[in-house]
Amino acid sequence: MSPSRAAGHAAQPPDFSPRDFRATLGMFATGVTIVTARNDQGEPVGLTASSFNSVSLDPPLVLWSLGKAAGSMAVFSNGRHYAINVLAADQQALAERFAARGVDRWAGVGFTEGAGGAPLLEGCVATFECFNRSQYTEGDHVIFVGEVERCARRADASPLLYHGGRFYTEHPLHGAPADASAPQPPDGRFVGSYLGYLLGQASHAVYRDFENAIAAQGLTHIAWRVLAVLHDAALSQPHSPPNGQGAIAVGQLAHDVLAKQPTVTKLVQRMAEDGLLELLADPADQRRTLVVATAEGRRIAAALIEQARAQESHLLSRWSAHEADTLKRHLQKLASGQ
Repeated sequence: MSPSRAAGHAAQPPDFSPRDFRATLGMFATGVTIVTARNDQGEPVGLTASSFNSVSLDPPLVLWSLGKAAGSMAVFSNGRHYAINVLAADQQALAERFAARGVDRWAGVGFTEGAGGAPLLEGCVATFECFNRSQYTEGDHVIFVGEVERCARRADASPLLYHGGRFYTEHPLHGAPADASAPQPPDGRFVGSYLGYLLGQASHAVYRDFENAIAAQGLTHIAWRVLAVLHDAALSQPHSPPNGQGAIAVGQLAHDVLAKQPTVTKLVQRMAEDGLLELLADPADQRRTLVVATAEGRRIAAALIEQARAQESHLLSRWSAHEADTLKRHLQKLASGQ
């Protein structure tokens, strides 16, 4: 079945790059789902998807989309049922696992049987058990329309959110900066004096404006850290060959950007496709694949670093040079575990 088109009309060619398009789409905040089903051998199959939306109340219809090249395409296109599991705020790790390749996605994951055997994941804020009603091929994706046979929700849980390439595990209002004029909590209260909370609030204050600059470049926070780390590595290796200057192994890069190695492996592959990185593969071990920034990657890193330094200067403008230096030295000691 094909959608109708206006006779004699066609869209103009895009005036943007795929990276620009992806970055712009990322400005639409969504929930996060894991779509699950059973293959012909009865094994559970699942993948992370944010392309979920409602279609109709009567009959109850929802949709989601899947890339045509996805390895699980045959399972979802041929199966009679699937389940859409809307993740809770504490299930970010599950979302990352079901988006990664080369891992056992189902190890230790609790679930019950839904319609057609589709797994219903434990701890989700909502589930939709769907009959595979129809499919539409558009561009490089297939749009799946499911007719909901059963649905359930948890009123006591908050959903996991995704925006600008980042996960958000609490409602945005909960992360609003505190009023500087508000009275301090009385002695003995936890919030407002706990180090972890204070560091989180400080991080929010630093990044709440700069994250717009990161998103404008079509980057996630991890991608920004990758470029920043490679920028510093290039400064420390000025005499390396041009194609290896600032090169870092994927395993070390994952450690430096505070992310898991499978996540970084997938990310650098996408950044290489976007022309920001070059990968010097080691066929024996993916962790030893070398990553180096391209000229475009170095240009973006330099521009963002300049913006980051300007914002830092503004944030610390009321501090003396000694106070700012002392703060940084104490944070460095804390980060190193001293």
